[in-house]
Amino acid sequence: MVAAFVASVVFLMKADADVDDAAYGYLALFLWIGIAAAIPVLLALGIPAIVMTRRVRQQERRDAVYRGLEAGEQ
Repeated sequence: MVAAFVASVVFLMKADADVDDAAYGYLALFLWIGIAAAIPVLLALGIPAIVMTRRVRQQERRDAVYRGLEAGEQ
């Protein structure tokens, strides 16, 4: 995402510098459209991954506490 944004800024600067390179401005627009389309996809993948990681860590903590109690009883 950051690389696409930096590339789009470079394309805009190149398009602004010379009229013959105006097509680079359209490339920058396509990159921005790609960035805008990728944000919801990355959020849709990232949020459930964070939730699942959190649940696994909580379960591991509960298991560790249970094993500690179990070992203390013996």
